Amino acid sequence: MHISTRHPDATLVLEAQAESLASDLAARLVRPALGRRSIDAETDRIARLLAQARTAASLRRRALGRGPHRKGSMEEAEAHRLKDLHRRFAIWRAIIDALRQIERRATFPLLPRPRDVLDPRAGIDAIADIMFTRAHRAVNPVPQAAGSAAHGCFADIPTRVSLFLEIAHLAYRLLLARCHDGPMRFLDVGCGGGIKVALASGLFEIADGIEFDPGYAETARRTLPLMRAQGSRIFECDALGFDKYAQYDVIYLYRPMRDDDLLRQLEGHILAQVRPGTIILAPYQTIEAHGDQLRRIAESVYAAGISAKEADLLARRARRIGPHIVHPSREIPNQTGWLAPLWKACEANGFDPAAWE
Repeated sequence: MHISTRHPDATLVLEAQAESLASDLAARLVRPALGRRSIDAETDRIARLLAQARTAASLRRRALGRGPHRKGSMEEAEAHRLKDLHRRFAIWRAIIDALRQIERRATFPLLPRPRDVLDPRAGIDAIADIMFTRAHRAVNPVPQAAGSAAHGCFADIPTRVSLFLEIAHLAYRLLLARCHDGPMRFLDVGCGGGIKVALASGLFEIADGIEFDPGYAETARRTLPLMRAQGSRIFECDALGFDKYAQYDVIYLYRPMRDDDLLRQLEGHILAQVRPGTIILAPYQTIEAHGDQLRRIAESVYAAGISAKEADLLARRARRIGPHIVHPSREIPNQTGWLAPLWKACEANGFDPAAWE
């Protein structure tokens, strides 16, 4: 339906047309990127509707005048609606920019490429890793309990923060590539003082940890609220007896057992429970001894219980997921309105419209 931008109801009609188009686009974007039809024509159309709506709103504001309008009058109500619409225009524009990026069909590396020795960011990363290791030890200065050492557990070993965040980010993208439904759930097996659980809570809606050592577990329970991860849980128990691995989508472990046989037993215990497609983050090579039970996606990143063909498809889909991280607890802008499903669909493709606001 064509309507003149001078018509008093032009903004309402144009928004209704854009809403219908946005709904169709959102439904398309929740499907995997590989093999998905182009959205270029629809993006162009929704951009034209934005331009028309801007013009119509400007003409309507001019017709209404500056005000003030009589309280409770139709003019006052329309002035408020146009004010909200003006705010929504910025959101509309940001979504179009995100859609343009999605339509470029660019691929992103699964993990960041190693920094060149002359890249200034290499030095920045090195300092961040060193300082994180010191912070890790400051957060958890508690010595390992004798009972934990006797049980075969390693002491609380820090992982390079840059490595942990790289593989956790890939796990996040893999879940998006799989069109994951519901909250993303992360578990750190042998979480020590809980600092990696806190880091993971910035990517995943649920981030929990298992810890055998009572001193470490107490430190983790004290640390998490201080790092705004108060929703995270610490299970103080033996990971070999834990029976809830199937409840998690991403499981991280970094050689929690010193004894190789016990470590292999723990890995087998986890793999026997997890659902097919569970992402395993394990920055040590001996876990690959489990053969076909694990499919390597990238360095230190595996998918459990799927075929080599399925793993390859998952990796190819993940390369089409954008680089942005959006925690599900973050609220979308107030004036998003009917654009909300399309905003969320962009986020689900790894492109955050807020980056273009």
